Amino acid sequence: MKNILLKCFLIFIYNQLIIPQSLSTSTYHPLSNAFGISLEFGGTVPKTDYKSDELDATGRLLLEYYFSSRSFQTFGLRLIGSGGFINGNVFSNELTYPPVPDNFRTGFLLLGGGFVYALRFGNSVPYASVTVEYTIFDPGDGSGNQSPNNQYSVYNKNTITYTGEAGIRFPFSDIWSLNFGVNLNFTTTDYLDDVKTGNNNDAFLSFFTGISLYFGKNSDKDYDGVDDEKDLCPDTPEGIFVDESGCQIIEVKPEVFIYDSLKDNFVSNSIFTDGTLYCFQIDIFRDISDAENLQKKIIPSGFKSDIYKISIGNSVWYSVRVGYFKSFNEALLHKEDFFRQKVLK
Repeated sequence: MKNILLKCFLIFIYNQLIIPQSLSTSTYHPLSNAFGISLEFGGTVPKTDYKSDELDATGRLLLEYYFSSRSFQTFGLRLIGSGGFINGNVFSNELTYPPVPDNFRTGFLLLGGGFVYALRFGNSVPYASVTVEYTIFDPGDGSGNQSPNNQYSVYNKNTITYTGEAGIRFPFSDIWSLNFGVNLNFTTTDYLDDVKTGNNNDAFLSFFTGISLYFGKNSDKDYDGVDDEKDLCPDTPEGIFVDESGCQIIEVKPEVFIYDSLKDNFVSNSIFTDGTLYCFQIDIFRDISDAENLQKKIIPSGFKSDIYKISIGNSVWYSVRVGYFKSFNEALLHKEDFFRQKVLK
């Protein structure tokens, strides 16, 4: 059992530290960074030396902490205090001394702790846990009297219990959840029923339902990856891009200017137009390499420049121009600014 618990612990560590790196999301796990207090009640069914295993009652108090996680899973620690009864009847071997009662009912108290691993599945939180508890028990005959071996102090009335549990929680508000769980409790004694036969220790199954109250957990109601306490836009639709304040990033697409060189026409002051857009000429060259060298000087200034191949008579020239602008006056202002900055110095 100890080896099983160790393997479970290593699996939990692997799931918490390795898998989230590749499968994480921008949203918090519902129990991220949460401290939880749970009160649960249910029943027990034992597996002992008695033939008939009867249903009895149990209850427990849980204290838990879940680590912060922006993943579909998280890992936590839990402390458990539980108590209850197990009972059975019709002993399986009648040849015993002292005589064994037809019935037994054992009260128990468990105190311990362990690890819990919680997933996120839709609006529910499935979980699994492994814990170890110090256990005190007191076998009786079902009528309030101590069982024979208990009376003679044949054994120590304390043991260690190893518990594996699985369950599911349904959060119904930011701080409350409805819980259902079932666990198997493996003890290190065969005297839960006051009788020792064979080589198998006693065990029992428990099932619970109850509620949990959570404090301090990370909250991100609109699932945008920004904590609610820092979110200036707490109701952004899921899936959109937001800034560090949780507000939608509105993408402003730059205007695309297409200058029609076939309609190129000189206006004045070295400004040209295609009838819609305007640009101004910086210089004109016979050799394209000279035009390219000039363009390289313009690039660091932030002005957009292009090289136009134009024909003048029988000659080919390369015009270096800056633009584009929506009006002649706008082109003229930018031309004055261009030369005022001494871009070509």
